Amino acid sequence: MSRTPPNARARLLNAALIALAFALLGLTVWLKRREIGAVIAGKPDLDRMALGFGIYMVALVLTFVRWSILVRALGLPFRLRDALRLGFIGNVFNLVIPGAVGGDVVKAAFLCREQARKTRAIASMVIDRILGLLGLFVLAGLSGLFAWPAAQGGARALIVVVWAAVGMGFLGLAVLFTPALYRPLEWLVSGRAKLEAMVVELVAMASAYRGRLGTIAGVLGMAVGIHSLYVLAFYEVSLALFRGAAPSLADHLLVVPPTLFTTAIPLPFGALGVTEQASEQLFKLVRHPDGAVAMLGYRVLMYAGGLVSACVYLANLRQVRTLEVEVEGGAVAASGSGR
Repeated sequence: MSRTPPNARARLLNAALIALAFALLGLTVWLKRREIGAVIAGKPDLDRMALGFGIYMVALVLTFVRWSILVRALGLPFRLRDALRLGFIGNVFNLVIPGAVGGDVVKAAFLCREQARKTRAIASMVIDRILGLLGLFVLAGLSGLFAWPAAQGGARALIVVVWAAVGMGFLGLAVLFTPALYRPLEWLVSGRAKLEAMVVELVAMASAYRGRLGTIAGVLGMAVGIHSLYVLAFYEVSLALFRGAAPSLADHLLVVPPTLFTTAIPLPFGALGVTEQASEQLFKLVRHPDGAVAMLGYRVLMYAGGLVSACVYLANLRQVRTLEVEVEGGAVAASGSGR
């Protein structure tokens, strides 16, 4: 009995996910057709939309700078120009072009090609993602502290959930940066040269970052600042679409971070459709006129940023396609060896 090739399975899965994303988007647009029509009839403030896009792009570039700081903290040579190039390419794969190779995998492949210590290079991306998500929840948690006295039942429950996520995030970092906890793992991989080498690199990474806690704290603070810019961009979109009816910036600081967290769900185009549904429910907690429509407006900024990223992607197209073949070929080989 023949089996479906891994590449074909990946394409089928991507096609199904894309269909799901557009089905959810279509459902949102259909349910909100009157509200969207009313917003268009009210003539959105294009100046505020442009300002929001500028703020969004500054935040996006700063995320790439943040990653470069973490790479260099491990003693790896890494130019800021390369961080920007890889960051934009990864943004295309994560947001605009869903495929068998995700943005992080492409970034890792580029970085590993240029670095001798491959495990540390990949670890920097993992730490960057963790600190980015933790910064997102720290921002919402700090906003929740100020909003707590006036918050109602649903909003207070959200604040509690956010702070629980913050606590789990700091606990995870404490475990990750404690080399002694890797000893059971060292025992399990004993005698397996490649796995032993990877664990040695992980221990070295944990020790290196543990010795640079000031850098980690600074990067976490940077993540909070970056997400504040994303929230500010979202706020500008709300003002552009709803003007005086939009909730305050403080309300956005509480609700936008968990809304943006849903874009990390592994669905094409930044969890298209799912985030709109989540935004609809979350923004009800702060009496927003229409969270789903506001999120659709914010998508305009995201995809405009994706177009900028696509220009960088096209400028490096030959290299990216080579890496796609290498990574997919590795996946096929691994599948064959596991039969």
